[in-house]
Amino acid sequence: MSARESLELINRESAVAAKRLHGGGRHLPGLWAVLWFLAFGTFHLAGNGWPGPVFPLWVPGVVMTVLFATGSVTSAVVGIRSGRGVRGTSSKAGAMYGFSWPIAFATVIAVNLLLMAKGMPEELIPPLWAGTMMGLAGALCLAGGAMYRDVLFYGSGVVLLLTAVGAVLAGVDYQNAVVAVGGLLSFGSAWLVEQRRCR
Repeated sequence: MSARESLELINRESAVAAKRLHGGGRHLPGLWAVLWFLAFGTFHLAGNGWPGPVFPLWVPGVVMTVLFATGSVTSAVVGIRSGRGVRGTSSKAGAMYGFSWPIAFATVIAVNLLLMAKGMPEELIPPLWAGTMMGLAGALCLAGGAMYRDVLFYGSGVVLLLTAVGAVLAGVDYQNAVVAVGGLLSFGSAWLVEQRRCR
């Protein structure tokens, strides 16, 4: 085998390995951009902001549950597939980071529900949920971006944190619209950049 053939073989096998490791991961930001926009956009249409309310409040609850369950299962499957055969410190760190998301969100949900049960003023409940959930998502993206040295992921976290502040400032009637657009911009921009990188 000549040096040129050896180099071509190495490049070919490297491309195959990279594709296997990434799996469908490069499309996950695009998936989450769509799911996020549809879920929170539906909540906005059920609220009092223009042009709502279009339908009852239980509809977006069902829509969000289905969409986020779909996204979570898809993300988990892609993560498991891309991690096959990978061992060592980076694999363990990736698994720990993956588990951090459900643990952190379950904790924030529990805290928010306890605050509501203790008589939190009703006008503060919507901004509480918008601010804490978006803030947590942004912080986790910052942590992931720093851990993986991924500027794109880190940037998504910054956008989500700014969205958290914007949602609270927008008020009850339009906070879900802000969250929907913020998620679309954050995840959608990451997806577009990733597609350009892979060309």
